[in-house]
Amino acid sequence: MAGEQQDDWVDMAELRALLGVNRSRAYTISRDRTFPSPEIERPRIRLWRRTAVEAWLDLYRPGWRDAG
Repeated sequence: MAGEQQDDWVDMAELRALLGVNRSRAYTISRDRTFPSPEIERPRIRLWRRTAVEAWLDLYRPGWRDAG
């Protein structure tokens, strides 16, 4: 993670916000085979690269950038 800015990572709370879903649904989506694997996974934290999450959103949730 050295050299990475905080904005380069997405945690579960931000993932929920990006998806617009509750915790349970975000967890289910994050475990889907099409969703990118977390780069960092520890007992109480999972972090994804923002670019991977945004690419997934572009593919599976078109128009997400315009929502909001």
